[in-house]
Amino acid sequence: MNVRAVAVPVIAIGIALVIWQFRAPPGLSSVPSATWRVRVGGEYRQARNYDELAEETPIRLSFSCSEARHVYVFGRSTVDGILLLYPSPELKSDLSNPLPSGQTTLPGKLTDQDVTWTTRAEVIGLTTYVAVASDKPIPELEELASHLRRWTNSVLPNKSLQITNPPTGIEVRGKPGTDWPNDILKRADERTMTEALVNGPMVADEHVAGIWSSCMRVKEAVNPDVKKGGLKIGTLKPLDVKDPKPGNSKPGNSRPGGGK
Repeated sequence: MNVRAVAVPVIAIGIALVIWQFRAPPGLSSVPSATWRVRVGGEYRQARNYDELAEETPIRLSFSCSEARHVYVFGRSTVDGILLLYPSPELKSDLSNPLPSGQTTLPGKLTDQDVTWTTRAEVIGLTTYVAVASDKPIPELEELASHLRRWTNSVLPNKSLQITNPPTGIEVRGKPGTDWPNDILKRADERTMTEALVNGPMVADEHVAGIWSSCMRVKEAVNPDVKKGGLKIGTLKPLDVKDPKPGNSKPGNSRPGGGK
């Protein structure tokens, strides 16, 4: 038997298997998958479209793909306008774009502690979250992200989550009451308005190849006073929709956890 003739193919197959396992984790697809998770009663569960959640409920996004992907996450409400969740340059964690192949959970960890976004406090109406994945950077979303108010854990020494403005001198976009300024985000929103299930394989964009999206909506749980004959107006905090000064946090956003 020619030992060399047998050994070389065996070695080649072994190397190929190692490369395949590194590039394509078992059970994963090249179509990215996203699962929105919320912590209720001390435990995380899958979120549902139009979920009713208490204010400042922790939210995370489980993401998986057999290939590295660039991921962008945004939130929109009538009160807050459009916020950048990921990738926020001031939100420090162990993750960065492109996310590696395999399974990750956004927004990641910092010094072995989970970093979590939260639902915003006293937001009347729906908050819509959109996640976009791509095989390469999306210039229009990169440019938009640089102009949005964003989540940060870099302001206070305790690393608590806050909402801050872009750096001084950069125009703030996505102000309260504005619609999605990008067609990819708008299509993701419109596509899922009547969907009950929003977790699982992300949906390919209808107009741009190599882009997928996922979207879900939440609303603040009904105030108990509603059942007693309506909201007590005196208990509601007035909404400040004045233009924030560049470089400063919008008034009312200094409470840990991202609440107003």
